Amino acid sequence: MSLIDLLLTAEAARAHRAVRRTAYRHVHLADRPLIVVAYNLSGEAAAPLGIMYGTDPAAPKLVVAAEPRNRECRFGAINQFAEDLDVYVRPFLALKTEPKRGGGFRQVASGAPQVIVPNRATRSYLGARLGRSLRYLGLDGTHDVPEATKWAGSHLSWLTEHANLPGQANFLAMTETLSEHFVTGQSALEDENLAALLAWIDGVAGDLLAELERIELEEAFGPVPNPKWEAKLEPQVKAWGDGLRNGDAAKMATAEASVTTAVRAALTDAYAATHRAVDILRGIDPAATVAARWANDVYEWGAHAKRAKTGIPRFARRHDALRAAAMLQRWSSAADELETAQAFDDPMIMARLDAEGRCVTGAITNVDAQNKEIKPGNKRATRVPLVEVSLTGPTRLLAGEVVRWVGDKKIRGVVRSVDDGSAVVAVTDQVKAFDTYAWPPGVEVIFVGLDPWEGPNPWGPDEIPWTHKEATTTELAGQAEPGDGSTDGSPDMSPAELAEIVVVGAVAPDAEPGVVV
Repeated sequence: MSLIDLLLTAEAARAHRAVRRTAYRHVHLADRPLIVVAYNLSGEAAAPLGIMYGTDPAAPKLVVAAEPRNRECRFGAINQFAEDLDVYVRPFLALKTEPKRGGGFRQVASGAPQVIVPNRATRSYLGARLGRSLRYLGLDGTHDVPEATKWAGSHLSWLTEHANLPGQANFLAMTETLSEHFVTGQSALEDENLAALLAWIDGVAGDLLAELERIELEEAFGPVPNPKWEAKLEPQVKAWGDGLRNGDAAKMATAEASVTTAVRAALTDAYAATHRAVDILRGIDPAATVAARWANDVYEWGAHAKRAKTGIPRFARRHDALRAAAMLQRWSSAADELETAQAFDDPMIMARLDAEGRCVTGAITNVDAQNKEIKPGNKRATRVPLVEVSLTGPTRLLAGEVVRWVGDKKIRGVVRSVDDGSAVVAVTDQVKAFDTYAWPPGVEVIFVGLDPWEGPNPWGPDEIPWTHKEATTTELAGQAEPGDGSTDGSPDMSPAELAEIVVVGAVAPDAEPGVVV
């Protein structure tokens, strides 16, 4: 935690009120996102007691399983939710044709779904538990399910996989997103309770403690069970089971009505709170790069949409080592790119980096704009302007680290020295752009130590371990469902093609959407 975050936390605790930690909103919000809240019965991996969902704050839909441990009862609720989820997602599977760089045309998605849940536990529950279990079910046989249920499992699997990408907005957890924009006086674990988090952000400061105590005793935001709330419901759930065993339809109906009433009351609060969180975030102006990140989400969704044209997309049960390494590299690069974009978009985030010592900040004391040096690999000297700065604060940057000028992130440089309260930065990239700005002595400047990787993966053939060069098609096929593709949307590939992908790296401009290449 940075010094600024510590100060903001102390201020929030003193005032019993959350404080903003960003000047702008750094996530895209769709006009009509699908809000989903769920509660899972304790002791069962994927046994939803109830799921409430919808795009209209005033008209949610609720499905309830009065006894989730009963398969027929459980899937009665799950199948209805899956059908409605598929109806929401279906329009986004439509593709449009657009010109491709270098000539020709390609098919891309015209939009993408956005599913919003109250907390990270719900996101994990819907994807890693419910989605994963649904996509493996059969369409015929003893335990067959409707086709829409398989489709829902596929959609949830893609959303969950994509949620690992830093900066994505297809599958949002409101506790996580709100915490990126606000600081409270409670712990990060306590911030995972959306009701408590909203009490800090949107509640009445004088009533905060009483409200937090009420939430702990009464709220059931799910999907993690609330024992105190569930204990009140146990007699009705047991009554439904007794009615089933005894063939007492009236007792089952009465118990189901009681369970539905209790679940509706609990999930209505969670559903309304999630919509309220969206409204709070919508009231914050979006940062400059939010639209570009959403465009990338739509582009990647297009891979899933293209696979869906030939039937329900299949997913590998686990990644082979090469693809897993490529995905980790991609996520790492995306995290660096997101941090850089947010810092240049938002002065409060840049100030946080400065407080952490990740900047060269101070007044210019001297500029040698005509300095020339011979760069490695060149024979002729080229101009490398030197900017000497009198530091106004400590810096953790060392000689040799790459920095960017806050005024224009295209202007990159290298820290040459840091000594006795001063630093020298050599401008190595975009020297012509450097010349378009005035650099008089006394002007305050900031060079920030952010330099995300912008090219292909930094792996060459020599960096691929021998243990991964000899992977066989049989081994790769053994990791997947019969006839399926990989989890990132690409088709089955030979070991040679897979190795080539890892060597090349980044997402090529004209590659298939969502394919890590």
